[in-house]
Parts: sequence; structure tokens; C-alpha cells
Amino acid sequence: MPDRWRLCWRPLSLWRWRRDGEQRHDQGLHVELENPHGQQAAGEISPLPERRRSGADPLHGGHLQALQRQLEPLDFTAGHQRLDHWLRHMACRHPCTAFALGSALWRLDQQRHRDSAGPLPAGGGNPAAGSAWPTVGLLPSGPLALTALERGLARGWRCWKWKIGALPWRQEQPLLAALLSRLASVDGTLRLDANGRLNAAELSPWLEAAADPRICWLEQPLAPTDPLLERLLGSPPIPDVQLALDESLTQLDQVEELLRAPPDNRPLLVIKPSQLGDPRRVASLLRAWPGRCVISTGFEGRLGQAVVHDLAKLAAAGGSPAPGLGATA
Repeated sequence: MPDRWRLCWRPLSLWRWRRDGEQRHDQGLHVELENPHGQQAAGEISPLPERRRSGADPLHGGHLQALQRQLEPLDFTAGHQRLDHWLRHMACRHPCTAFALGSALWRLDQQRHRDSAGPLPAGGGNPAAGSAWPTVGLLPSGPLALTALERGLARGWRCWKWKIGALPWRQEQPLLAALLSRLASVDGTLRLDANGRLNAAELSPWLEAAADPRICWLEQPLAPTDPLLERLLGSPPIPDVQLALDESLTQLDQVEELLRAPPDNRPLLVIKPSQLGDPRRVASLLRAWPGRCVISTGFEGRLGQAVVHDLAKLAAAGGSPAPGLGATA
């Protein structure tokens, strides 16, 4: 039986969907943690390239080597304290690594509860065990969205997310009308995601479009650094329009701040746990502010998917809209 903490990692291959509906190959890290009692658990570091800050979660593992050296001489209790300290003070610098380590600690907690016949904490379940929500189809930008919609409708999907802002709004809104017309026949719904691509001139027509009852919300209409976004969030709510934030959320401290002091129009917060930090803290926020967050995928690997699905179930139990665990037709 080991008498010390062990931390090791290896490359992880990931496949992710692009805005045009094609797949791309990305890299991550599979992280394994073993405590002095011989209990093992794993997590994954799977940063999204477009969200990752330079050097935030280096895939060479240098920051993990430093933590490994700190853990090796420590006993069970001291090692746990060291990991918790790292997660409190380093998660803002290495959010995807915090997700991996927090996931592993979550599973180790499960093992201890299981061994002691106590109640299991939430988390670490099997993503294949079934979901209490419909699949969210991801539509590519531009005219290809219509073809993808038909493929997904044939599979029984009824909830969709469409990436807007790839074309001028005058070209995209006729496509929107066609999508909504097709969805009306199956009582479907659509989420609009601008990824911060809209400008001041495009904002007004998209806000008008988002008032359609078949549109769930308009996500990240403006770039996080655009002063107009702050003014929009601080203005009175727009009738029948639900706003949501995604790219504006870069760390869990920021998420908690928005939850504690929400803007007047109370946007939904679309959280990608694998990009933001310790999933145990995400679970605490979901319990404290039910119905405010939507759990979304970052197209993680198997280990990350299991944790994200558990958090999505927790969010749905608190009244959040169907989570953004999507698939591409």
C-alpha cells in the first residue's frame, strides 16, 4: 500500500465541434491522483483553445510537477490540506487544472463514503445512465444550419442552439425565420449564441428577434470588454427577452459575484465547469442559487463528461433550464 500521495498525468486526445459543424482535434491531460491509503481517482484537463489564457493550463504539466513535489512528503491529512489550499489560491490561474483535481477529490470522497456505508455526495456518476433533459442540437453558422436542423429533427431533437454573428444580421435573420418556421411545426425551441460577435448596430435587431417566444435566450450578445454590455445588463429588463452570459465568465469568483449581486435583468449564467475550476464549488453555487445557471459542455473527454453531467443534473433539479449538453447532427 502506498504511504504517500502520488500525482501523475498523460496526454489526452479530444475531439471538438467547430462553428462550421466540423470536428477538430485538441489535446488535454488525463490526471491521476492517489492518496496514502491507496485510493485512486482521476480527472481531466481539457482547455478550450479559444477560452484559454496564455499559459493558464500548460499541457507540459510543469505546474503539476511543482504540486507533485509538494505532495510527496505529506501524510493523508496534510496532503488534503495542501490540495485544498492549492484549489483556493491557484484555481483562478489554472482553472482547467482545478477542475481535474477537484474532480479527482470528489471521486475520492465518494470512495470514502461508499466504504463507510454513508450517503454518497453528489457527483461522479455515469453519463450513460440517462438524462432528465432533451438533447440540445448544435447548429452551425450560416445556411448549413437548415440542413443540420433537418438531420436532428429526424433524430427526435427539439431544442437547438444556433451560433449567430458569422454573417451580417440582414443575411442571418431570414435564416432565423426559416429555422423558427420549421421548429413551430414540432413545438421546438432555439437558443441564440452570439459568442460576443455583435456590435452596437446589430444589437437592436437581435434583441427584437430574441423576443420571439420560441427563442429561449440570447447568449453573450456583446464581447465581455464592450462597454455596451455593462450598460445593457444594468438597464431595466427587456420584455420577453432573456439574456445569458458565457464568455464573460472566466472564473468561479466572478460567477459567485454575479450571483450575489445580479444585474437588474438577471441574466442566466452559462457555465462550462471544465473551464472554470473546482466542480465541488460549482455544486455549492448551484445549491445556493438554484435556477440561475445553465451547465454547458466544453466537449470534454469521458471523465470530464461524467462530472459535467452530474452538475447538470444538480442544476436541473434546482429549476435551471435544460442544460447545454449538446450534440451535432
